[in-house]
Amino acid sequence: MEIRKVQLTKGKNTLYKLEKKYHFGPFFRYLESITESGVSSDDMIPLFALERIKEIEHVSGKLSKHNLSANKDILQLIYSLSVSLIDTDPKRYWALATPLAEETFYGTNAFFDLWKNRLEEQDIQDQMQDEDTLNNQEKLIYALIFDRLYGLPAKENNTIVYHHLNEKGEIIDYYDLNIDFKFVDIKPKKELPKFDLGNLTKNSNDASLFDWNHVVNAIKIEDFELSGFTVLTVKKSSLEHTSKRIQSILLNLATYNYHLFLSDLEKIIAPILKGRDTIFSLFPFFQLNGLPFFDYSITNKSILISEAYASNSYTNINPQVANYLKHPHLIFYNTLDAIKNTTSIFDERIKASGVKTYRCIPLIHNHALSGIMEVYSRQLDQLDNETIQSLRALVPLLSQLSYDVTTEFKKRIDEITINRFTTIHPAVQWKFNHVAAQYIQELENDEQNAHIKPVIFEEVYPLYGAIDVKDSTVIRNASILKDFSFKVKQLALLIDELSRDGKHQLLIDFSKRVEQITGSLEQISFDESMVKIIEFFRKDVQPFLEAARREFSTKQAIIEHYAKHFFTNRETGEFYRNEFESSLWKINHIISKELNHFNSFIQGNYPSYFQKFRTDGIEYDIYIGESITPQQTFSKEFINIFRRQQIISMARIALKTHHAKQDLPIPLETTQLIFINPHSIDISFREDERRFDVEGSLNIRYEIIKKRIDKIRVKRTKERLTQVNNIAIVYLSDEILEDLNLSIQAIYDMGIIESTIEHLRLEDVQGIVGLKAIRLTVNLNYRDFS
Repeated sequence: MEIRKVQLTKGKNTLYKLEKKYHFGPFFRYLESITESGVSSDDMIPLFALERIKEIEHVSGKLSKHNLSANKDILQLIYSLSVSLIDTDPKRYWALATPLAEETFYGTNAFFDLWKNRLEEQDIQDQMQDEDTLNNQEKLIYALIFDRLYGLPAKENNTIVYHHLNEKGEIIDYYDLNIDFKFVDIKPKKELPKFDLGNLTKNSNDASLFDWNHVVNAIKIEDFELSGFTVLTVKKSSLEHTSKRIQSILLNLATYNYHLFLSDLEKIIAPILKGRDTIFSLFPFFQLNGLPFFDYSITNKSILISEAYASNSYTNINPQVANYLKHPHLIFYNTLDAIKNTTSIFDERIKASGVKTYRCIPLIHNHALSGIMEVYSRQLDQLDNETIQSLRALVPLLSQLSYDVTTEFKKRIDEITINRFTTIHPAVQWKFNHVAAQYIQELENDEQNAHIKPVIFEEVYPLYGAIDVKDSTVIRNASILKDFSFKVKQLALLIDELSRDGKHQLLIDFSKRVEQITGSLEQISFDESMVKIIEFFRKDVQPFLEAARREFSTKQAIIEHYAKHFFTNRETGEFYRNEFESSLWKINHIISKELNHFNSFIQGNYPSYFQKFRTDGIEYDIYIGESITPQQTFSKEFINIFRRQQIISMARIALKTHHAKQDLPIPLETTQLIFINPHSIDISFREDERRFDVEGSLNIRYEIIKKRIDKIRVKRTKERLTQVNNIAIVYLSDEILEDLNLSIQAIYDMGIIESTIEHLRLEDVQGIVGLKAIRLTVNLNYRDFS
């Protein structure tokens, strides 16, 4: 035991304004309350302690922070009374601290030794709305105020979690610091503030769920004073917090990249392992087409499943591995001194790998294998009983996790198969299944008119969007002509090289032909130019090269050096076009990724039909309605939510493509267009084209408008509606404006668009009159997005 000051808080904030009296009055009153009712055998120790304290105080004076050393015996008494005299664990983490536990003044050697480590304080995991308004000690004082003075006990316990970091900043242990306020008095310095509890909470169903921002405004810490001391105890809690973090992965599994998930899991498990030499390996048991499926980039840490024990062909699994997966069992090797190793066909493999201790635990979920967990070390004494017991405690969670990973894997395969290889979207597959089942039923009943009924969805609301790469045709054409110009220059250089020995009729005639073709290209359209260029290289350049090889036999190397530039060669002959296509691919990849996020948002809220069309940019159609998702109640509010998210998605696309522009070989820019149809339409599946189309003549107008607004201009101007770094929203009816304006205001409040909002009338196009538009400007300085 020793007297020592250790700072426990990570920040003072407003705590310095709080008056704190450092004395032991509350503890003495506690002892006196025990002995007041008379002396019994249970009261002997408190009575003795009280008398002994009075003796020490008589000699050394009242106990305070200035005479701790003189009163060390009292501090030892407090320790003896608060812990069992029988339990003499030298590793006991115990200390006395200031009234708000900012700083210790007495404690066990083990406590102070622990605090020499690199311990990082975590925020208290409370139920209140926080947003980093308060630090941990400030939260504790407010909880104490509500409990002692208002009779509102907080749901949270008085525990602060610390994690122990290694030199790499990785978590290797967790510790819970419990703070006992039993010997702390709290008093208001003036009349206790009164407030309406309803004004401090956002949840009318639970009055204890305070909003800290409101609490801080209603109650000031500096209006209170504390006296006494706190008792601190610490327990190692790695297993508990490891379990919580695994549960967090379970809740967010769908958002994980699989390799990132495994990397995070290894870090989460690390605190319960002994030393960095202990390796943890977990691989969920994937099955594909009824056979085990292994990804060696994932299983490369496994001893059981390794390249030496499984074939690269997933249809040809090593028989020993296959048999183990059919009949999984526990395997341990040098893990417990008193127990023999299990006899396993993998013993030689384990031994050959240099592993000294090894344990393999099959993970079982719903009576079936969901995964394999292996823990091993190339050092002895790493897998002790404590580690093994902790791992066993995690087995149910890891079994569930493995099962969920394999389920997610299967789901992703199904989504890819449906989205990439078939035209049946998941949201509408039920309808196709139903129609197919009806048809099979008719066939089984020998109905003469058995036929597949049309797949129609009535009264669905369409959302249309188009992201176009500005001037893509012009840039592509210019790239192609640049490549041609480059090839012509190479031809000129070749002619110069071949002319060094004097003029030759072959070279004179071909030079005239080159001048003729380059001159004619300036007078004709691009499409005609392309025809002439292709003909020129096929009918003129190719014969010229063959003739040159015959007549200039000593210059074969020079001819071949230049010849490689003249025909379709993606490394040398189409340099500028390759730059354009590479830039276009990267832009479309950004767009597709963002639209996938948008689609995930839609499917997660109300499953709907979503289809994309690739051009130089991307167009998409979304159809939403109860006829598509009859199992879920439909509300028009979904339309407003999705339209708002559609605008946000377009803004994110504009931002991301803008920031990507500087890294592209050719800087491409995008325009964003949305069309809002105010009413529902009917759609049907066209079996011949394997896609959905509008149903009925009244709904065809929707398709006509979509096709004619991509290059539409602002009325009485030559200005195109769609502009770079803008979002154009075309509409026909003013009835959608109220909801649309609310969405735009909410998006402006996010900061993702600027305050400039243009209301425009559009030129009349063939068959369409009265179109209007809103044009939004994207805030290019916005940074708060992933």
